[in-house]
Amino acid sequence: MAPRSADQEELLAYLKRAQAAVRSLQEAQERMGAVIGEGVSADELVRATCDGRGVLSQVWLDPRVMRQDLQALGTTVTAVLQSAQQDAERQRMAISRQTLDGMDPLPEPPDARVVRDHIDRVARDILEA
Repeated sequence: MAPRSADQEELLAYLKRAQAAVRSLQEAQERMGAVIGEGVSADELVRATCDGRGVLSQVWLDPRVMRQDLQALGTTVTAVLQSAQQDAERQRMAISRQTLDGMDPLPEPPDARVVRDHIDRVARDILEA
């Protein structure tokens, strides 16, 4: 196999950085999938959790909450659900910021000529093998 040219080195370096960026984004996606947002009423009689997408997963009502009139209870439950969803969104945004801040920006991709030349070389190597 012939020694690598500067163009090949540039392409390989770009591909390695792109792969690292993809791995970082996949890890962030996994972390986002594990997010659990939580909401609790001021009196701690109503609690709710939701997943990272904001989908409700659990609601807990202390039996004492049944002393409230239905309209007040509805308002409280709605506020707690919204709080849980906002908590999940805050966590997702923090993961996103942390991931993007930790990533090196990708350089400009190699031009089409570099990519085409590399593919031609690989094809020749395969055909000559």
